[in-house]
Amino acid sequence: MTAFDMELASPVPSGLSGGLGGPNQGGHQPPDWYIQFGMDLGAGEGVEVHAAFDAHVTKYSPHDPSADSGKVYGAQLFMRAPNDMMGGFYTHITNVPSEIAVGSQISRGDLLGTIMSFDGIPSHVHAALVEIIGGAPNGQYQGVDLYQTILNLADSTVTVTFAQDGSPPTVN
Repeated sequence: MTAFDMELASPVPSGLSGGLGGPNQGGHQPPDWYIQFGMDLGAGEGVEVHAAFDAHVTKYSPHDPSADSGKVYGAQLFMRAPNDMMGGFYTHITNVPSEIAVGSQISRGDLLGTIMSFDGIPSHVHAALVEIIGGAPNGQYQGVDLYQTILNLADSTVTVTFAQDGSPPTVN
């Protein structure tokens, strides 16, 4: 399989107050990659959440306030890179633009919504990244830990190399 590079930006380019927990910490436990490799990025209610990479939306669950609970609340967006070899998940957001739907093309930096608060839980966006070894839909989904990289990005971007061999990605 061929390695590839992806330009990655912070989902919270302004207003990030810090990390509230990363992969394999606290409630971020297996078996689901989007929970286990979750990054809780703290920011105030109403702070904008942006796409961290170019992608297309593969699953979208709009915010349904009647379904909110202590663990699952806000809209949920799953998306994959144009080459279908990496993806991401975002939740705890609201005010998702009306043009976002399954199949939508998203560019790095596009607005995905705003951070919401719920029931005294510190406001944050939960984001997770996955490498899809062999490509979707039948590839092996392997969550990746880029928590410290994302926390250090602010409003810049980095190039991340995904080797497609099971090794952790390299930040260039």
